[in-house]
Amino acid sequence: MGNYSAMINSWRLRPVVFSAIAWALVSGAIAPAAAVAQTGSALLPSSTTRRHGLETMWFTQIDLDAAQGRLAGLRQHVSTSKSETIFEIVDDGQVYLFSERDRNAFGEMVGVDGAQKKADEQLAKIVARLESEKSTAAPPVVTKHILPEITFYATGERGVVHAIDGHTGKTRWSTTVGLSHYPTTAPSANNDVVAVINGSTLYILRSDSGEIVWQKRVGGAPGCAPALSAEMVFVPMINGAVEQYNIKEPNRPVQVHRSFGHTFVQPVVSNEVVAWPTDKGNLYVGNANAAGMRFRMEAKDAISSAPAFLKPGKIFAASLDGYLYCVDEKRGGVLWRFTTGEPISHSPVAFGDTVYVVTDNGHMYAVSANDPVEKWVATGIESYLAGNEKRLYAVDQSGNLVILDTNSGSRIGTISSLGLDLRFLNIATDRIIVGTTSGVLQCLRETDRRWPNLYVDADPPKKKASDAPGQQTKPMDPGAEPAPAVDPFGDGGADPFGAPAPKPMPMPAEPDPFGDGGADPFGAPAPKPMPMPMPAEADPFG
Repeated sequence: MGNYSAMINSWRLRPVVFSAIAWALVSGAIAPAAAVAQTGSALLPSSTTRRHGLETMWFTQIDLDAAQGRLAGLRQHVSTSKSETIFEIVDDGQVYLFSERDRNAFGEMVGVDGAQKKADEQLAKIVARLESEKSTAAPPVVTKHILPEITFYATGERGVVHAIDGHTGKTRWSTTVGLSHYPTTAPSANNDVVAVINGSTLYILRSDSGEIVWQKRVGGAPGCAPALSAEMVFVPMINGAVEQYNIKEPNRPVQVHRSFGHTFVQPVVSNEVVAWPTDKGNLYVGNANAAGMRFRMEAKDAISSAPAFLKPGKIFAASLDGYLYCVDEKRGGVLWRFTTGEPISHSPVAFGDTVYVVTDNGHMYAVSANDPVEKWVATGIESYLAGNEKRLYAVDQSGNLVILDTNSGSRIGTISSLGLDLRFLNIATDRIIVGTTSGVLQCLRETDRRWPNLYVDADPPKKKASDAPGQQTKPMDPGAEPAPAVDPFGDGGADPFGAPAPKPMPMPAEPDPFGDGGADPFGAPAPKPMPMPMPAEADPFG
């Protein structure tokens, strides 16, 4: 976590003047036919956002129609191994960007040298203009930026998977998995692959092309979406078991981790650990890239939201009994707890030295990350969206986008957003992602922040000696009892994008007894799980 403003760009389309063309698109003055027909009034207008210091980076319409259903899930991944180079020229307020991934007339990427050449050509034009005008102004310079790859992965209810460039909103690839009449979960991704479940089949796709690497039928009814670490994929079952597969060697014996209760929340993965909760108030934490569990904690009330990681080694989790817990990631002990006195079904968000949590009664608390000290509380808040060291963005109880001062919690402004039913909780950057479940996405940024803050680990996980194949923790016996609780106040969650727990997906009408659902990415509070009929035969994981 930290400000990587020198690393990250949020707009890398063709070298055009943004205010002249892109703003006309957003405001509706001009627009592609498809955008006009499908986005309509779903976009926040530039005339409104600019009054509050915001501008649209990009907007897009994901290719979904009535036959493909609505969005099933949306996930963001910031790569720790892939980057792109962008050259920037700022001339009298006009910004020109040239990316190595821009394409020439033949549809080929121009590469770093090609982008540098285009930037130099543009600079030469500017210098020539200044000379012709006999201007005494100093010519601009070409600035080189190396940015991490940011990708949004979206799944449709009928098995469609899309990869969207996080800098431009352009679709990189689109594919279909499984059968359209089976439910599809939200996706998960690492630097190399994407995981998604359709019915009871797990699909692993290449992140650069969408090509299926392998597919495998899981051992039960999935309770929610899978999760990926650098080397493993974790599949939660509705009966509380979590299956662990090796990504590169899927034919290895499956590791099965037992847990009390049912699992309806997508596991969350840090560099070192994977964690998931159950509806019985248990949080389980295991190794992210090796076999074996680390610890289990038990809360006094249900856990229905995702935890938040904060380096070094802290997990923040909230429970329905109104407590916010700070947990030691390595040992499992509760470092401190803070009570709000109100149920919490939304995931906490942590960055800097503060953790933010929104209660079900509409109170948003800012709490010190080092000790249980309240900094401020704001009222009338429904959910958190994004933030940085100066501003926080949230949704109020009327459905509007609100802007809060990070230091005091006071309201800076309000933007009507009643036409939007997708409000993405972004814990990876400070960009604001809103849209509709029919596939419209809009990415906003502050006008003076061309490079976003990055709140994820910038370094890939390092392999420990204890993670070597000969020294792996012994896998849990499928019939063994879970590890004893470390602390009676432990708590946890799962979705790495912080959305509260969803309903389990409905069973398909066709004879697949294992079809089930994944996490809702749109931030609605977690409902009670639907009862699931028991299969006729004995479930070995029941």
